[in-house]
Amino acid sequence: MNDTGSNPEQKSEKPWMRILLVASLGLNLAIAGMFVGAKLSGGQHRNWDRGREAAQLGPYGRAFTKEDRAALRQNMQARGDSFRTHRKNMRAAATALIETLRAEPFDIDAARTVLATQRSAQIALQDEGQELMLNHLASMTPEARATFADNLEKGLKRRKPR
Repeated sequence: MNDTGSNPEQKSEKPWMRILLVASLGLNLAIAGMFVGAKLSGGQHRNWDRGREAAQLGPYGRAFTKEDRAALRQNMQARGDSFRTHRKNMRAAATALIETLRAEPFDIDAARTVLATQRSAQIALQDEGQELMLNHLASMTPEARATFADNLEKGLKRRKPR
């Protein structure tokens, strides 16, 4: 028999290798496509330099400049004990809710009380954050506030409700 180097059995010995190669190539192309897409869009649809605190403040946080967010963060850190206390209370309420959910029989009044406690902590945290934001807005120049309003408006238009 003539051996030309092509053995049909050899091709089917490791079909998983071909599948793995195709999957790897697809994944690499997908990742490359994401980077090319981000580069071509100019990053205008997202502000990648805005950190976690901007996301936590929602559209308001994204509308502030980097310097404004730094000032707000500094003011928040100055009141750190108060913010930590509210967050600690929210975590404690979440833990209490988990215990309430696992208890048999389920006590709806206990769950209602725990959720009310958690809501109070959330409202206190939100009130304090709003006060910091309002004080910062009051300290801004009219031009800076107008820029903030423009940024907020642009951000809200970009994030249309679904």
